[in-house]
Amino acid sequence: MLQRGSLCCTWPMPGSRAEGFTRTSRSEMKLSERIRSPYNNQAVSLKLLHHFVVVCEATSLSRAAHVLNVCQSNLTLQMSDLERRMGVQLMHRSWKGVELTEAGQILLPEAKGMLRRFEKVKAQVQQAHLHGRVDLACACFSVPDYAAVPTAARMLRRNDGRFEVKLTEMPSSAQPIALENGQINVAVMLGKLPNIHFRVVKLMEAKTSLLTSEGHVWARSSEAVSLKHLVGEHFWMVDRTVEPVLHHVTTRALMNAGIPNSAMRTAGSLKDVIAQVATGSGVALLPDCLGSVGGGGVLCRVPVADGPVMDLVAAHRGFKSNKGTKELIDCLVAAAAGESEARTPTWSRG
Repeated sequence: MLQRGSLCCTWPMPGSRAEGFTRTSRSEMKLSERIRSPYNNQAVSLKLLHHFVVVCEATSLSRAAHVLNVCQSNLTLQMSDLERRMGVQLMHRSWKGVELTEAGQILLPEAKGMLRRFEKVKAQVQQAHLHGRVDLACACFSVPDYAAVPTAARMLRRNDGRFEVKLTEMPSSAQPIALENGQINVAVMLGKLPNIHFRVVKLMEAKTSLLTSEGHVWARSSEAVSLKHLVGEHFWMVDRTVEPVLHHVTTRALMNAGIPNSAMRTAGSLKDVIAQVATGSGVALLPDCLGSVGGGGVLCRVPVADGPVMDLVAAHRGFKSNKGTKELIDCLVAAAAGESEARTPTWSRG
């Protein structure tokens, strides 16, 4: 007998076959969820896609490992893991380098598009979080040695407090990839790199000077020296994979002056070259735009009469990539020219 206002509910007992009721254990539910997921054990991270793009751009696992600053064996394992997750072979490996298969050629543009879309979404999310502040990323192969780069960052911050410039050091061989993926907005480099398809503005012409240790015989020279007078010296140069333009221009200038290949040595990055010259083990040809190199009683600069001239340029993807890109380029032009106000640059297709 139920009293008025009471509620009575009847639940199926365990083992009953009530219509519309199916009892599922927790372990069975987890198993069914794993079976329904189409991406189980096939998840591909953005890091794997980025490393795949770098390997394709470098056409070599060793060069890609140098650009990414990772161990070549680890990078090889990552590419094998990517192929396992995709279920197909993406590249053929040989001592000559890597060659994409048909599947790899299909994946490459899609991977680039995914990375670009992620960076675009990431930038939008960060801009919403920053409440109007605009972050810009500018890269060059030696930030402390480029007086124009930090000067331009301070100039932009002084002109408009919304902009914040992050300066990073990056080899020229890695800068086009970083521009394409949206990791940086502006790249400052010597000359135009091959296969670069971005907008380029010329900042200045950099003449060449001879960098020696303070106690070197040429450090006491008050006049410009000729490269032909430097036969017998050992010349330190940056590695071709780190700074291809500087390496190529320096090598050609020394060969035209009759300097044998046995007198040319590579030391990796620009910092390594400066360190070798400071020990007195040789000399180096460097552009004048590296303003802070020298001085301090350790290094000395000597002008070279017949040295090559290199262009200091800035490259970026376009004004639409970030609303502060044009302002940063204008400040770079002004800082490189030594002007107090930004002037409009002359653009050319790179």
